[in-house]
Amino acid sequence: MNNQTPTKAAFWGGWTISGLAIAFLTFDGTLKFFLHKMPPEAMADAAKLAYPMAIMPYLGATLLVCVLLYAIPRTAILGAILLTGYLGGAVSAHVRILNPWRSHILFPVYFGVLIWLGLYLRMPALRAFIPMRKI
Repeated sequence: MNNQTPTKAAFWGGWTISGLAIAFLTFDGTLKFFLHKMPPEAMADAAKLAYPMAIMPYLGATLLVCVLLYAIPRTAILGAILLTGYLGGAVSAHVRILNPWRSHILFPVYFGVLIWLGLYLRMPALRAFIPMRKI
C-alpha cells in the first residue's frame, strides 16, 4: 500500500470524526451571530465568562473561518492549528472563572482531540509526521 493513501476505513472514519467536529463548531460559530435567539441559560453562561456580548459575532466569525480552513483538505492542517488555539482560549476562559473541570474546562480539549484524530486518520502525511509506534 502506498504510504500516501489511507485505508478506506481510516479515510471515512477520519472524515466522520472531522464532520462531527465541523458540524458542532459551525453550529457554535453561527449561534454567536444570533444572541437574541439564544436560550436564557446559554446567555447566563456566556455572561459568566465576562466577555462583552458585542464581541460574540467576531468570535463567531473567527471560529467559522477556522472551521472552513479545517474543512478544506488543502488547508486542513492550518485550520486544525488555528482551531487548537481557539479552543485553548476557551479552556483558559473556563479555568479563569473556575468552571467545573470535566463539563466545561475539558470540553474544548475533547474537541481538539477529535479535530486532530480526524486529520490523523485521513491524512497519511500527518501519520508519517507523528508516528504511533508499538512499545
